Amino acid sequence: MSAILKFLEGFGIDSKGRTLSEIIEQDDNFWSNQHDFIQWVFPLNERSRAVPNSPVLNEFEIPFIKESALAQASIDRSIERYKVFLRNNKKWHKKYDHNHLRITRVLKCLTLFRDVQAARQFKYWVATELGDAIDTVNERTKQHWRRI
Repeated sequence: MSAILKFLEGFGIDSKGRTLSEIIEQDDNFWSNQHDFIQWVFPLNERSRAVPNSPVLNEFEIPFIKESALAQASIDRSIERYKVFLRNNKKWHKKYDHNHLRITRVLKCLTLFRDVQAARQFKYWVATELGDAIDTVNERTKQHWRRI
């Protein structure tokens, strides 16, 4: 079993030796300033431009994650923690912010492991959280979000 599958199943560690539970329990400062964990909690089948050595899912891992109750629960926990972070921190309510890329990653992750409807629910939650500040988010980011 690969490192990312072990991590999502709750008995593995990321490249820095952290478990998913340890990451979830970190404070908002960690979630804001660390950039090497988001690819582990919201994995994709595409390479990260921000963290080149992060995991990239292969064609065999995707169905495993879709069917694993433990991995799905881990994704749920990560989404709920990220929502708490976004609610607590309004710095991302501006034209450019690294959290916009993270939001796009979550949307892609939900599309990959759940369905488009789950991704859209998260997108609508983000739009509601932004409120009128959504007008300040750059158009290119909003175009990415609209594709889902």
